[in-house]
Amino acid sequence: MQKITQPASQPASQPAMPKKCPVCFQIVADIIQPVIFGNDQCILYSEDFRKVLSSIPTGSVSAVITDPPYGSGGNTVKEIKRSSKDKYVSTNAAYAKLLPDIDGDSIHPTAWKSLMQDLCLATLHVLQKDGGIFVFFIDWRNDSALSNIIDESGLTMHGKLAWNKKNCRPRKNGFKQQIEFIIWGTKGAMPKHDDPIYLPGIFNYQTLSNKKVHITQKPLQLMEEICQIIPPNGTIFDPFMGSGTTGHAALIQGKKFIGCETVPQYFNTATERLSSLFLKN
Repeated sequence: MQKITQPASQPASQPAMPKKCPVCFQIVADIIQPVIFGNDQCILYSEDFRKVLSSIPTGSVSAVITDPPYGSGGNTVKEIKRSSKDKYVSTNAAYAKLLPDIDGDSIHPTAWKSLMQDLCLATLHVLQKDGGIFVFFIDWRNDSALSNIIDESGLTMHGKLAWNKKNCRPRKNGFKQQIEFIIWGTKGAMPKHDDPIYLPGIFNYQTLSNKKVHITQKPLQLMEEICQIIPPNGTIFDPFMGSGTTGHAALIQGKKFIGCETVPQYFNTATERLSSLFLKN
């Protein structure tokens, strides 16, 4: 008598594995809709940078140029966790009450260090293999902490630059705090240029005193000079885009720009600002 075997039951369909950030391995949304201008010349995400890394090909970026949250503004945890406006905005500034705080700035030092570690890992992920450059702003309080995090990440530091803000408030019985530091380096070897460039180590640009659209907005001329570090056809990624000054500098130099910003008001400001550059053309 012939033995009849039952066909094996078909396995139930398995749900697709969720996407994870290649840096922090957190699950990210399946669909992240960026705002795009100029045939992908400018791509903006209203998201935490860690959620969009899977959308940025590995090794596709020439430079990561960013002004991350400094996570400082005091010598104690209580002082550090004050709002950004309390720490960085003069009480008589006309824009003081109009601007939101900086995401990631008023957090515990341990959380800030974790955020900076993720920044460095993201930088390693997106930068091109040889010659990819990073440029990170930082203040004097957390300069050493960020330097150590960079060094431990596998990125190579090449030096520290200084931005002389010139018009800082005097400090009674002390010295002005008119310098912000800029740490720069590479992933792999130093970049090569067909036409060599020679940039300064000190940048002298006055801070914006009024009409700011971001609490720590940098002068456009400062960012234009820094963006010269990569060739005209390069791509710059700014994980903490703010009001879009780095993007503005990159785009007027003919470079591509990718930016992330989590604060809605700042993202909208950056979007309007950068889209206007394409409308002019």
